[in-house]
Amino acid sequence: MKPEEKIEYVKRFLQARIDQDFPYPFRVIYEEGQFLFRLRNGRKTCCARLKQTDEVVECIAEGSKEQKDKEICRLFEILKAAVQAQESTALSQISNYEKVKNELILRPLNYGLVREQIEDVPHIRIGDVALVLYAVMAHEENDYFTAKMHRSQMVRWNRTEKEVLEEALVNTSFLYPPRLYSVEDLLTWDEKQHEDGLFMTGENDFKMKKGMRGYILTNTLEINGAISVFYPGVAKKIAESFGEDFYIAFTSIHEAQIHPASMISPEVVESSLRDTNRHCNREEEILTNRVYCYRLKEGCFGVIEDGDFLGVKKDA
Repeated sequence: MKPEEKIEYVKRFLQARIDQDFPYPFRVIYEEGQFLFRLRNGRKTCCARLKQTDEVVECIAEGSKEQKDKEICRLFEILKAAVQAQESTALSQISNYEKVKNELILRPLNYGLVREQIEDVPHIRIGDVALVLYAVMAHEENDYFTAKMHRSQMVRWNRTEKEVLEEALVNTSFLYPPRLYSVEDLLTWDEKQHEDGLFMTGENDFKMKKGMRGYILTNTLEINGAISVFYPGVAKKIAESFGEDFYIAFTSIHEAQIHPASMISPEVVESSLRDTNRHCNREEEILTNRVYCYRLKEGCFGVIEDGDFLGVKKDA
């Protein structure tokens, strides 16, 4: 191969291995005779420059599989060090709440699964669901990478834990707004319907479609979108649009199925939810096997057990 062909081959090879095996989505760039690995890390750019580019090109282009794998392992260690250095810089600023508040979000997790891991992590518990405090460390197109925030990191924030969690929930709703689609929308998907799913804007005259049994609620990223039902005003808006209570089946951490209470029984919803969790989800994606309910008149959440509504309160 010609030198420029080798470089292009190695660039594609490195990008493919990073996309496949590395937890952070670095982009491979070749400039000024060296490979540069760039990651947008929050508002900053995290970079790693490979000084031994000539040796890497020869190894990847001409070496054995074992040699290539060894070189990839070495590269991954360099990239990990770059990420750790960037995160250390970001975390060092966390003592200043004003610098970090716009990066704080809540993620929905199964409380029973993570309770030991979040003993020192601020969270809101709503029955089986924990809304856990994280800081966004990196954004890359339609994905993000986060780090748990521990109480020890909050000692100088001059905010109560409740205030931080409430502000993080609002921030999450601004960063990743909710979207609601009818099942019919999903079966006849197009870009206009994708835009129409954004229903919590003042200019939007969104109306529920009469006679529909089910809707999908998520967020604009469609990642950790199950939290959307707990965003300020969302459950109330949905219930008012239905004109009645509604059931919530958290079919994964990424979305929830919404059902008007008059259109389906909670037993049917629960049976479908358990099947989904059993056959379609990995353990870490399961939020709960119980059906939640939002009551319009009382403005509160609960779970359905043996046909009865049991209220759940938010514990922060």
